[in-house]
Amino acid sequence: EKFLVIAGNGHLKHYCGVPERVLRDAPEIASDTCLVISESTTPDALAEQTTQGSSDGEERDGMSAFLHARFGEEGANPADYIYFYEIPEEISDEWSVKEETKKAYDKVGDTASLPGNVLKAAWIMFHLGYREEDFKAAGPDVYNFQGVGNPHLHANIQKGETVLDVGSGLGIDSMIACHATGPEGLVIGIDISERETKHALKRARERGLNAHFMVGDMENMADKIPDNSIDVVISNGAFCLAPNKEKAFRELFRVLKPGGRISVCTTTTQQGNLEPGVSWPLCMKMFIAKDELAPLCKKIGFENILVDDSNSSMSLEMPEEVLEQSNPGR
Repeated sequence: EKFLVIAGNGHLKHYCGVPERVLRDAPEIASDTCLVISESTTPDALAEQTTQGSSDGEERDGMSAFLHARFGEEGANPADYIYFYEIPEEISDEWSVKEETKKAYDKVGDTASLPGNVLKAAWIMFHLGYREEDFKAAGPDVYNFQGVGNPHLHANIQKGETVLDVGSGLGIDSMIACHATGPEGLVIGIDISERETKHALKRARERGLNAHFMVGDMENMADKIPDNSIDVVISNGAFCLAPNKEKAFRELFRVLKPGGRISVCTTTTQQGNLEPGVSWPLCMKMFIAKDELAPLCKKIGFENILVDDSNSSMSLEMPEEVLEQSNPGR
């Protein structure tokens, strides 16, 4: 019989951790055991370490020096084989975006309990089409509004419906959805930021709202949200930073009940590609082109698709006296 044991490098290197326990209990298999570890790198970085001269011997010496520096001196055998692999740039970018997003919004969550500029929030929300009723539903938390649009304009939430708020942040749109769906309904918020989620959950409980918030990845909600369980999905800004738009939209399609609907507000680019040669911020690399949205949703299976850019201006003039009320501690 042959066995394959899979564990992280930290449990494998130098035959410490898992291997030593296995071989301690079954010493007879030591001569028939092979240990493989993996290491991410790039071809250029690896070549730089190994190309110490023109001869094969010098190149081997370069590789040996690299391995000793990385894994220990000769005799401290890290493994029988080391598998070097390269992470594609697009995958690396996706990981970086998610990590940067989490860190940035965790910082926002740290100051969410501090008083904010209610007048500024009102100015922005009314500009985006929120009603007085929505503003009142947000209540004392309204200064924590986050978003790029107003998903409620097309969501048409009905009493008793189950609503999923993807990228719920500090929970303002979820609170507005609670008012729309009533006590007989349910609002579920999911967000990548642990601290924002914690704040939103605390405020929902303090206010007695029919809302629950959880930490999760919008591209993979299978362990959080069951299939065919949601009447309406809303999202306000989260899709801007979703690295894989197709995976994210497919998750929405999966969780929707038959006949369910989505209302997603997101920032897009006008053109399919950003101008080459410009060092664009990582977040902008994640934006989807506006004309790609409808074909993508149709491909996934959505029907009656509407891309509404009627209020898509990214500029808003505010009186100085409104801005002066901001809390510098936030």
